[in-house]
Amino acid sequence: MFFQPQTKLILFFILIAIVSCKEKSIIGNVTTSREWKSELTEYEKLLNTDPSFNNFQIGMLKISQLLVDTNFQDNRKDILLKGIEWCKKMNDGFYSLVYKKEYVKSFPQDAKSEQYLFDITKTLDEDQQELEVKIMYDGILKRWPQNKEAKENWLRIKRDVSEFDFFLNETGKKMFGTPEQFRPDSARVAQFISFSETFAYAYPDDKRTVKLLMTGAQTAKTGMVPGKAIELYDWVWRYYPKSEDAAMALFLKGFTYETDLNNKEFAIDAYKTFLYKYPGHPRTKEVAFLLENINTPQKELLKKLEN
Repeated sequence: MFFQPQTKLILFFILIAIVSCKEKSIIGNVTTSREWKSELTEYEKLLNTDPSFNNFQIGMLKISQLLVDTNFQDNRKDILLKGIEWCKKMNDGFYSLVYKKEYVKSFPQDAKSEQYLFDITKTLDEDQQELEVKIMYDGILKRWPQNKEAKENWLRIKRDVSEFDFFLNETGKKMFGTPEQFRPDSARVAQFISFSETFAYAYPDDKRTVKLLMTGAQTAKTGMVPGKAIELYDWVWRYYPKSEDAAMALFLKGFTYETDLNNKEFAIDAYKTFLYKYPGHPRTKEVAFLLENINTPQKELLKKLEN
């Protein structure tokens, strides 16, 4: 799986910092190139002087904040590369994996993404996720056919990528073990999400990718994994802004914050961003209503809806 138990807590918090924070960069307050370079220089000096775990953690949080604050792709690339560089110095694999994933999402055709995607795939290989690994290597070869190591590994794994659709459908069908089961099976939820992510990393331009991410997000929400749902919704709206699901993904991101995590601050920012980005969307009135009544007690809100 992409998120094993021993790494869940660390990865959850940093992912929340990167992809699930307030959307202020969309409507202003963008960090300038000079500002972020100056800030990172100071943290780098601190880390070089005292390479303690505490200072490293502080540096990682600053990287994450800057990734949220900036909306310039060139700056984003440099900030991610700086984060990966610091992780290498500190021999840290947890944060490095998160930043590499963000890099691959942001720049799927970039030359560095070839190596980063390979690194991500190796973590799956270590966990013996054969089908996912086969798909990832297939995705690497689709973009970079001269990658000899990926080709060797692709041939090594005796699985067929055509198995993916079968296992995806079977996992979805068996999500609920019995008709009486109220919540889906957590193991199958995790497997379905892993399949969705694997496909998106391997084939970012495939016409099925966005739909799979949206289904994975809804599966995570139903399976009581709201943090992962938010991450996948964000993946759709941020990295596929021209898709027909982008607006809905942003709305559901805010709605998940409000209803599943009771995080009104982040919900408000997502709703405001939605209204700013999609003023003519069919859900605009609904989002405006939710925003206007986000602090209204439930009983009072029900009365308003009845009227």
